[in-house]
Amino acid sequence: MIELGPLLVKGGWCQILAIQNQPDLCAKVLIPKRRFQGTRPDPNQIVSTKYGITDFLEYEWANYQKIMAACPDDLRAHFVPMHGLQTTHDGRKALVMDIVRDDQGQIAPSLVSNTRPLRPQFWANLERLRHEVFLPQAIDHFGIVRRNVLVRTPEHPVLIDFQTGRERFRGQFWLRWPFFIRAKLNRYFRKLYTEMGLPANVLQKL
Repeated sequence: MIELGPLLVKGGWCQILAIQNQPDLCAKVLIPKRRFQGTRPDPNQIVSTKYGITDFLEYEWANYQKIMAACPDDLRAHFVPMHGLQTTHDGRKALVMDIVRDDQGQIAPSLVSNTRPLRPQFWANLERLRHEVFLPQAIDHFGIVRRNVLVRTPEHPVLIDFQTGRERFRGQFWLRWPFFIRAKLNRYFRKLYTEMGLPANVLQKL
């Protein structure tokens, strides 16, 4: 059992909170924030109705493990380390993970809020993730967007939010085929790079 500390980040589905007496860890807990069918229900109710997922945090933890199983050792540092599910002092389920800090000791910003110039190696590392993890295994990561890419250093991206798996969109039968998963991944990366203003000659290679 863990005791939650101060709020660190609030998202659309969840809150990320510090953990008392464990300064390097944080906990992700679900909150009834998003409106669905006129109310603000438990997020598990939404994902169960829309996607057939019974437990959002269990789903993310399982998908993290799928990605780690396919990830070369030298690329694992580009994914936030997760440590499994625990119960909080007030009875909620929480997904426990490391707090990602930058090289100045602060909580690492996302690409949305980062103000430091990024170096070419940052994008080269993202390309390694695309070519060596996601595309070979046809693993679809639904979170390849600016808010889910943290900047540990100007050379080092860290991905968070592991909402992946073909099961999520059960009505989209084409996502059962690796060809379409890879095409979808490439579109996500291309959109990210376009939003970040990468040169046209880089985008042409995607």
